[in-house]
Amino acid sequence: MAAAKCGYAVTAIDAFADKQTIESAKKTVVVGFDAQGFIADDLLKVIAQLDLRNCLGCIYGGGFEAQPELLQKIAEVVPVIGNSSNTVAAIKHAAHFFSALRRLNIAHPAVFDVLPERDGSNKPVVYLKKFAAGSGGVHIKLVNSGANLINKKLLNNEYYQQQLNGQSVSLLFFADRRKVEVVGFNEQWLNPCVDMPFRYGGAVSHVALSNSVQQQLTEAALKLTVAFGLLGLNSLDAIVQDNKVYVLEVNPRLSATVDLYDNSAISLIDRHVQICLNQEDFGSEYQNQQPQVQKTQVKKHKAHAIVYVASDTEIAPSIEWPSWVVDTPFNIDETKKISAGDPVCTVTAYDDSAESAKQLVYARVKIVQKLLKIKTSPPNRKASNS
Repeated sequence: MAAAKCGYAVTAIDAFADKQTIESAKKTVVVGFDAQGFIADDLLKVIAQLDLRNCLGCIYGGGFEAQPELLQKIAEVVPVIGNSSNTVAAIKHAAHFFSALRRLNIAHPAVFDVLPERDGSNKPVVYLKKFAAGSGGVHIKLVNSGANLINKKLLNNEYYQQQLNGQSVSLLFFADRRKVEVVGFNEQWLNPCVDMPFRYGGAVSHVALSNSVQQQLTEAALKLTVAFGLLGLNSLDAIVQDNKVYVLEVNPRLSATVDLYDNSAISLIDRHVQICLNQEDFGSEYQNQQPQVQKTQVKKHKAHAIVYVASDTEIAPSIEWPSWVVDTPFNIDETKKISAGDPVCTVTAYDDSAESAKQLVYARVKIVQKLLKIKTSPPNRKASNS
């Protein structure tokens, strides 16, 4: 939707095709999605059938981390506006990424191929099992040093990581392979369920962080930009504990937090396109825009929260959604079935502080739950390295 707001004639290829996407895009095509992301053959078939004569390029979000080679196949047909398939493959490869963190002296939670032996204490150490190319936190599982993991070998690109508790944050930034520009610092939270204890719940923009934490996040983004050649909009996820930043991952693509800066969507998307297609230096033009962009952004903090259904749910076409609800099902004439564990919509809120925006979005989640007569897990404000 951000690209459409900029005036681009958008063809959206999506797994869900919500009402707002369909209304804002010139054309919308639904493509199947599974644990690896988009169904590759289906996606390529759809792209092959499009009229690409006046197409500027393909701006992508999630759905490619586990199959970066799919980006290369797309690039053979239309310019890819974002990081290359090689960059995505490298930064989403666990061994390569954590090796780079160690080489660059960037702090991160301890990672293992095999869980360490118990240290003799009665209290088990808690670890997480992660898939480096996963997204949305749905792939993260809890394990502990006392678990029976015999014959439970890690799959390709999986790893164990020691759990740290703290504030879950992210940095949205521009990169041009040599430098970075900060868009904003965000706080994130979870919406857990039994099978997905670290499922993404939502985020709020312009969270208040100490100068030290902001500097650590920015320096980590810069080091990783140079090391991996990052380009365009990217986000860095981290956990903050005792004023120290522990880097978790980099999302080398447009992330969910881009939505938190829709007041400056034109600047973000246009700049992303300029950097990726022209590979311009940031230069004076962008610097001159910054004061105006920052003034617009800090006027209001924005929060968003994903509403999931805990059981199979039917959404009637007669539902009247509040104006602050987006990503709603497109069902003009028939009931829409939402499977257990799936998202049904996104709730948004603006306010004068990050905390008040969070509280408002939490309250609105409850309103939507009551409207839909569904029970979902409330947002979880406890954070760990999810």
